[in-house]
Amino acid sequence: MTNKDKTYELIVKRLTNEISEEENALLDEQFAQKKFSKSKFEKLSVYWRMFFPKPVKHSIIEKTEKKLGFTYQAGAKTNSWNWLKIAASILLIVSVGYSLYTFVKPNDQLVLNEYCCENGEQKEIVLSDGTSIWLNSASRIIASEPFLGNTREVILYGEAYFEVAHNPEKPFIVKTSNLQTKVLGTKFNITSSGPHIPQEISLYEGSVELTADNASHNKVIMHPGETAIFSPDNGEIAVTRKDLGKPAQWRDGILHFDNEDLFSITRKLERKYNTKIFVTDPAVGKLRYTAEFQHESVDSIMRILCEAKEFHYENASGGIIIKAKN
Repeated sequence: MTNKDKTYELIVKRLTNEISEEENALLDEQFAQKKFSKSKFEKLSVYWRMFFPKPVKHSIIEKTEKKLGFTYQAGAKTNSWNWLKIAASILLIVSVGYSLYTFVKPNDQLVLNEYCCENGEQKEIVLSDGTSIWLNSASRIIASEPFLGNTREVILYGEAYFEVAHNPEKPFIVKTSNLQTKVLGTKFNITSSGPHIPQEISLYEGSVELTADNASHNKVIMHPGETAIFSPDNGEIAVTRKDLGKPAQWRDGILHFDNEDLFSITRKLERKYNTKIFVTDPAVGKLRYTAEFQHESVDSIMRILCEAKEFHYENASGGIIIKAKN
């Protein structure tokens, strides 16, 4: 292992709170000796907390995990990552972290802006280049403004709809976990909820280029009316064509599901209604639905879904548990 690799390993251990006192002291010594920039590490820490947030302790988590023992759903326990996943994650930190560092280096006219939406909130923002972005609930964007260099780069965690100001000389790049979306001027929606959850990109106008960080050969050009699903498990991007309807209907409070599985649906319900939903049976989680809701409560939606395709759900302390029907 090279000295640089050892430094990266120590950084990952500190970010994941798995570093010993001895290793902690060693990393501080490397900062002091300027073997790695402390300010750059702080920038990486901000990025890491966005894409790898600490799991929130929740009474429903403790109760259901003990009773039901399910761990198959990606990201259920961040602390259970093995070192192979951490090794892959460091590539993301270094590549995106360095990019972030290069465009936030000291400049009197440069501001690093973070735009956030709380649970149950939606917000429209306009960037310095005229690009309009609608942020969905529990989502955030980091952008360095004004945009310098040859590109316009932002980092997204969550879901957002973009109407990008056209500029053929300066492509607009959206960085999400393990994926990069590059455009010149277009309208598209991205859902990216975490490093182990599939990402979805729907294109309404123009074209975009998708590149998976962990599979550089996997580059896809999308056209209007197409939806791409990026799988973090294998780095593959699958593109399908379907009727997308009105762009980003969630801006009007509409939940639209087009042949989506229950795993995907529950993630959207969690974001909209600020609740936790556990699907305890993989077969139930793979049930697919086409439906549209607007003013219904989460309980009404659950009743309708379980009537359409049989499963059982119950309200628990702090959330909802979905099970196979006996």
